[in-house]
Amino acid sequence: MHPFVKLVIVVAIVVAVVVLWGRVVGRRDPDRQPVGLTDQVRATVSREISAGHKINAIKVYREATGAPLADAKRAVDQWFVPGQGPGVRDAAASFAEGRLTDEARSRISQLIVAGRREDAMSLYAEATGASESEARAIIRTWDTAQDY
Repeated sequence: MHPFVKLVIVVAIVVAVVVLWGRVVGRRDPDRQPVGLTDQVRATVSREISAGHKINAIKVYREATGAPLADAKRAVDQWFVPGQGPGVRDAAASFAEGRLTDEARSRISQLIVAGRREDAMSLYAEATGASESEARAIIRTWDTAQDY
């Protein structure tokens, strides 16, 4: 085999190893601990998805959870955002049609902040006529910092 061909093959192998090593190990900061899916992280992911910034949503999810890229992409693809996705038409319509009063929105946010998500789900379902599963999905991604 010609020496130039050997050199090209060796360089290609070295480049492949470096690229694979970078993807497997990644650019992780060993001192940084994932914060997990806090309400703030969930709200940020929901906002990024709603804005059409799926890549940013995946990045936020990965930084918060430490999940591999494939798992983060799968999670973001299945993420519920109010007003999007199958089976949530009635719940999403409550936002668009104004069936949820300002007082109810405020009370729901207070319940979520107080850690009473079940009560918030009940109030949401009562106020909008949404099913239990729709209310659960809405409350799970409710952003208390956002003015609905």
